[in-house]
Amino acid sequence: MRPICHLAFFLAVTHSLLILAAEPTRLVPEDIYKLAGPQLTVASPKTGAAAVIYRRVDQTSKQERFALGWSDSEGYRLLEKDEPDARNVAVSPDGKWLAVRSTRLRPQGWKQIPATPLQSDVATDIWLVSTDGKQAIPLAGPEKPYGRVFNDPFYGRVAFSPDGKRLVFVADDGVDPRTKEEIEADVYVDRPDQGEGYTGYGTARIWVAELKEEPGDFAASNFLKVTNDDVWYGDPQWTPDSKWLVVHANKTNDVEAVRFSINKNYDIFLIEVATTRQHQLTFGPGPEVSPRLHPDGEHLICLSSPRKGPHADVFNLQWVDFTVAGFGKPSAVNLFDHHAELTVEPPHSIPTFPLPDPCWDGESAVIYSTLVGVENKTIRVEIESAKGIELNVGEDYSNNELSPAVRQVTLSKKYSPPSNPILKERFIAVDHVLRWKNEGLELEGVLTLPPREIAKRPYPLVLYPHGGPHSRSSKGFGATAHVLAHAGYAVFQPNFRGSTGYGKKFLDADRNDLGGGDMRDILAGIEHLKQEKLIDPDRQFVFGSSYGGFMTTWLIGHTRQFRAAVAQNAVTDMNVMWGLSDIQSWTQYELSGLPWEVPERMHERSPYSHVQKVTTPTLLVHSHDDRRVPLPMSRMYHQALLARGVPTQLVIYPDEGHGIRQPKHQVDVLRRTLAWFATHDNRPAAHSSGR
Repeated sequence: MRPICHLAFFLAVTHSLLILAAEPTRLVPEDIYKLAGPQLTVASPKTGAAAVIYRRVDQTSKQERFALGWSDSEGYRLLEKDEPDARNVAVSPDGKWLAVRSTRLRPQGWKQIPATPLQSDVATDIWLVSTDGKQAIPLAGPEKPYGRVFNDPFYGRVAFSPDGKRLVFVADDGVDPRTKEEIEADVYVDRPDQGEGYTGYGTARIWVAELKEEPGDFAASNFLKVTNDDVWYGDPQWTPDSKWLVVHANKTNDVEAVRFSINKNYDIFLIEVATTRQHQLTFGPGPEVSPRLHPDGEHLICLSSPRKGPHADVFNLQWVDFTVAGFGKPSAVNLFDHHAELTVEPPHSIPTFPLPDPCWDGESAVIYSTLVGVENKTIRVEIESAKGIELNVGEDYSNNELSPAVRQVTLSKKYSPPSNPILKERFIAVDHVLRWKNEGLELEGVLTLPPREIAKRPYPLVLYPHGGPHSRSSKGFGATAHVLAHAGYAVFQPNFRGSTGYGKKFLDADRNDLGGGDMRDILAGIEHLKQEKLIDPDRQFVFGSSYGGFMTTWLIGHTRQFRAAVAQNAVTDMNVMWGLSDIQSWTQYELSGLPWEVPERMHERSPYSHVQKVTTPTLLVHSHDDRRVPLPMSRMYHQALLARGVPTQLVIYPDEGHGIRQPKHQVDVLRRTLAWFATHDNRPAAHSSGR
């Protein structure tokens, strides 16, 4: 009970315990406001405890709050009074300080953090907070030399040097990129940036702060800008001697947005901090990213792909051998090539981005996360043999001889406070793994059935296809699927061809065939559900976002079996997608050409080209500032449905990017989706998979 008591700062436990004594109820859209839990748990091997970033929703403003906590054998507790914002955290080598990225205001009269638009990543600065919570000190003084500190998983990283004397971080310069004349004319020239999530940010640069022995009013005595060109650098890692950094960066002219799309020619570079000279360590044609230095400081492991291909690719583990002092040409070799034609069972599964930090288990093995079908697993791989085994975290968390990587996993597991305590007050909707066959493929997906207290089979069906297409659905609580299940629907999330977690051949299986084989995989899965008498064939609905929105609008243009549809941030036209999206490579790769090179394919594979066949009532919801799948596609599709007399509505969410993140907007989407389905539940469907 002790950890629960420590959450009383903001979980109103007394009230919750009273509710727990009552009968459970169904999950509803408004419960989005009550979801809470740890977003990040970072172990402190020195102290045997963990720093925690805890997310909740403020019940008055309905906005997300992120707070810094500390978890140890005494339980979990908030570390800072009044919960000042905390987005990310790194622990000092001596375990006494936490480097926290935060949006909190700097002292009055000091230079503040330059703002970013609400739909973009929040702009943060760095504060040093003592692990006893008694001190919170800004990193820089009144006139800080940098602008916005990156807080994303690709570029942004904050790390203490091994000797604890310096701090590396990634930040832009915080200046207006416009010329004096452009500012006077109040115009903006379209300049390349990193697209979705990075609106308002300048070039990502590597900075090193020299830390004071006694912080005083601020923590750093001096700053060094380690990179100062037009290249975006990210994920800096210290060598053991605290003199060098390794980073990843794309120095070619083929530059594009990187959010959820790591498919350009990124390489690994070594940088001497004192002189800022650089040495290139990898030379592959595709991305080498997520460098993790070996304890000897002369080798590293990274993720690598030999191609500039799909937006989410299959990565190899690449072992890079270099010598800091000699600057001989490094050698790089894959532990196993998952891109080769496989004649044997791979010795280890495909790693996911990013590699853990830390990831080294001693000097001979690495630990990483992997997707295996609908499962998430942790794997340990021996470098010499490339053999991987699933890591089952033990219960002996007191062993100080464990490697930093294993201690990070075990301590994080032990000291993470519970997620979503509200679910204890709700009926249980159970996820099931569904397997079926189609066209020689073994397929699987996730089926979430309504709680037995709410509905009985056969259930009305909501098809909920994932985005990507190179993503996947997995087991575990998801608010959208479980709210729909609590409304009485069986929710089907199929991992159709093109999904990740099933190897390269399966990933590539829908190239040049978007809406073809993947649609047939989905329809075969629905047929399997009908044969098992799990669903009511007369009551089928579909709801998808991004590529799931593509599949939603594609299905209603090629079938008559859905009573109603909801498409969120949907790809509806390939020419518009290429012309307006921040990732032209998505359309070029998936359809093998530019719009003027493959015009027939661009036309044929666009849901908009088949809108004249749509009769299904369709609700379109879209973020106003989506740079990945821009709003005009939903406007076009909506206008076409209006012209044809199809029941439709378009709802636009301001200050949102590709993912609708604000809780009040998430609640609104779910409310509208349920209302749309209920309104059209009596509409007959023809159950035809033909055109």
